[in-house]
Amino acid sequence: MPRPLAEHSFKLYLRIISYLKPYYKELILVVICNFGYIVTSALSVWMIAPVITTLFDSAGVGGTAQQPLPGVPDASFLNLNAWLKAKIQALLPAGDPLTTLKWLCLVIFVIFLLKNLMAFLEFFWMTYVEQRVVRDLREELYERIINQSMSFFHKHNTGGLISNITNDINAVNVAVNRSFTKIIRDPIMIGIYLALLFSISWKLALLAITILPLSITLIRKVGNSLKRRSTRVQERLSDMTSVLQETISGIKVVKAFAMERYENEKFRRKTREHFRAVVRQIRMHRLSSPVSETMGVGVMIGVIWYGGNLILHGQSLHPEDFMRFMIILFSILDPIKSLGEVNNNIQIALASGQRIFGILDQENPIREKPGAVVKRTFDAAIEYEGVFFRYNPGSELVLKGVNLRVNKHEKIAFVGSSGAGKTTLVNLLPRFYDVNGGAIRIDGIDVRDMTLDSLRGLMGIVTQEVILFDDTVANNIAYGLERYSPEEIERAAKLANAYHFITELPDGFNTIIGERGMLLSGGQRQRLSIARAILKNPPILIFDEATSSLDSESEFLIQEAIENLMKDRTVFMIAHRLSSIVNSDKIVVLEDGQVIDEGPNEELLERSERYRKLYELQFNA
Repeated sequence: MPRPLAEHSFKLYLRIISYLKPYYKELILVVICNFGYIVTSALSVWMIAPVITTLFDSAGVGGTAQQPLPGVPDASFLNLNAWLKAKIQALLPAGDPLTTLKWLCLVIFVIFLLKNLMAFLEFFWMTYVEQRVVRDLREELYERIINQSMSFFHKHNTGGLISNITNDINAVNVAVNRSFTKIIRDPIMIGIYLALLFSISWKLALLAITILPLSITLIRKVGNSLKRRSTRVQERLSDMTSVLQETISGIKVVKAFAMERYENEKFRRKTREHFRAVVRQIRMHRLSSPVSETMGVGVMIGVIWYGGNLILHGQSLHPEDFMRFMIILFSILDPIKSLGEVNNNIQIALASGQRIFGILDQENPIREKPGAVVKRTFDAAIEYEGVFFRYNPGSELVLKGVNLRVNKHEKIAFVGSSGAGKTTLVNLLPRFYDVNGGAIRIDGIDVRDMTLDSLRGLMGIVTQEVILFDDTVANNIAYGLERYSPEEIERAAKLANAYHFITELPDGFNTIIGERGMLLSGGQRQRLSIARAILKNPPILIFDEATSSLDSESEFLIQEAIENLMKDRTVFMIAHRLSSIVNSDKIVVLEDGQVIDEGPNEELLERSERYRKLYELQFNA
């Protein structure tokens, strides 16, 4: 692995682990239990040899002491194996092998009981920490996404964002859950086992550790490959989720154009790409374990042959110690394989963590300034002063030096061909985007100097695409408001010409209207959105093609509702149907991002050739 890449991966892992900090108390308990598990595991492995010796050697551990062989050190702490044997012999009662066996069985039972208790307590506390971290990370990611500017959602598809919040978070969880404790435990266990092996026979131990560099090299190579494959898996999963989300949300269009077969084939292509990526990932994931084990068995064959020669020639190795050496050597394979699995899991988590932090690190261009003004009232006028705007750096300007003044309680309408900049102009007012040049002021205050909550609190927006939620009628009308009464909701519904159809619904105002309000007609959904704006009672209203897709009867009801809503308010209106805006106080004609004329309907008909053409095209038709 190149050094910069390794450093990046390490920093990325540390950043994931940093989410554990708030739960340090629980982590202390996890670490304590971890060390308890390590000690009891080592003892449980070490204690098997005395049992076997007791059964097959009448001298036993508790019987006649083993005769020292040439070159074997005394039972000091520096020789861990001899020191442990001396301690066990001191604890066990002297006597016949049966008594020794009984005591050994009791000791082993207690050790295994403590080992499993430590394992359970570690799992108990780590599960709590793990799920809290997943919750924190998911909430932070969701909050960052919904607080982003509108331009963010132009660059990221919905399916991909859903995949980030669900699948990528679950993958990162692997680094917290399966890896954090093992990355502490496994190296320590390997160290303890190696110390025991060297204390038994340094010659055999040197032969045995030849597996370590080979295993580390294998783990690193498999891990690097696995990270790349995991990134592809998450990307394919994101593509599949995007197709699923688009198809379900647009199911009406799919059926209208009989495109079920096409959409099925498109989804199959995505699932097959995901299938191939997952198969490659799993194959690579599973490769390290059997290869490591095969290498380990090869080393063991060499140890058995060499150790057997030492015993048969009576050279400084007891049969019991050789048996213990082999048991420990077999046991060390498990943490070595586990470390390989830990590395694989971390690489999977890093691939997803990179995608998650890529979103968390994106700066929101729509930010509040320190000390931003809280403005709750609209008193005089809204002014566009030399406004320039483009959606992306290097792209064409959508607005080119727009100057415009809208006085309080004035009804202003925007007309022009598609792409003239009408919607962009009104979207800049609530700061869905920020101007690239010039300024927009409300009562002389730049909108960039106001808090976002207070700025958007001054406005109510009704668009052609009505967004409703899978909730009750009442909650959809009162969306975004904390204090309201049932009477206020009913009044807003009446003013929006929605009260009659609401009362005919199965549960009236408590009826669940389905995702995006699919249980209602287009006109009914639009009237609910107007009722929502009426209940909010903002001083500034924005209507963006609010009636363009409705039938004549619905348009009449909604137009009446709009008239009720517009009373004593400042109104911005975009409409292709000029019949709905001819009575506006001022009509602004936009073309190619510039204001080419403005004034009442009658004046524009006299002096504006562009407006007159638009007018004649519609009314002559």
